[in-house]
Amino acid sequence: MSEPIGSITAAVLGVADFGPHLDFYCGELGYAVAAEGVVAAADANRLWGEGAGDVEVRSLAAAGAATGRIHLLKVNDPAAPAVHPHTLDLGVAGINLYTRDIAASYERLRAAGHPWISPPQAYDVPVGERTVQVVEGYCLGPGGVPVVFVEPAGPRPTAAWLADPERRHTELTSVVCHVPDFEAELRFWAALGMSAGYDVTFAAPGLDTMADLPPGTRLRLAFLAGPDGGTTRIEMIRADRPGVDRRSAQRPARGLGHTAWSARTDDLDEAVARAAGAGGRVRCRPFAATTPLHGTSRLAMVETPNGVHVELWQPRHVSDR
Repeated sequence: MSEPIGSITAAVLGVADFGPHLDFYCGELGYAVAAEGVVAAADANRLWGEGAGDVEVRSLAAAGAATGRIHLLKVNDPAAPAVHPHTLDLGVAGINLYTRDIAASYERLRAAGHPWISPPQAYDVPVGERTVQVVEGYCLGPGGVPVVFVEPAGPRPTAAWLADPERRHTELTSVVCHVPDFEAELRFWAALGMSAGYDVTFAAPGLDTMADLPPGTRLRLAFLAGPDGGTTRIEMIRADRPGVDRRSAQRPARGLGHTAWSARTDDLDEAVARAAGAGGRVRCRPFAATTPLHGTSRLAMVETPNGVHVELWQPRHVSDR
């Protein structure tokens, strides 16, 4: 039996106004609107909870990549104002992507009015018995979304750079969450076919500076990837000093900022059953709909043991074969 999930296909962002986000992701980072329209209230209320109403949406893609997309949902009645979650805060946090030249990205985005916590920082992370240097910068993107830029020494292949080797930025390379129960989250994603190929605990002064962490913060970090080789991994962290719990406000189509993830499956019923059996909560049972974000598909919504909302979707043609 194949694994239910291969990779994360999109980060879901709640927005009050599309304009600043389109200016940032499309105007500055080179994404394009791959789909747009309205998710009808009947489908939106079922998937995201009563009260969502008709939801205007945009799907943004880098060089047409099918994964690592950004789904913008216009929130009709936000549950809370937009806030940039701190790295120590519990819940979903940043969205990450590669850049060819992080110094150039830093200067360009600052000149356009997008602040960063600090200039890009280099720091060492352990990989087995050796260390590798990472260069990252933390930009306070529009609408309360933290955007982390990574200039990799040895980048993994990405669909955007394979399609357009000259472009400056890739599709999303990871989506980040800070969870209080690390082991429960690992078991949940393992049941859905995602495995941790990297799981370390470390501290680094450059990381403290880049993410505005108290000096000496120890961080457990794991990257979870699926078998399909998709670009976007789950970046799971647990700090030794957690901050504010943001999870109650991170509701797709009701909250602003980074609120959820989307993941494709070839067997939605199996994926939902495994999610429930691994300590997750089924928020929405599978149903069929046609939406701008997922075309004609079957959709469901689950919540991980640590409160991360995940849309599961299965293209209808897969089940119809």
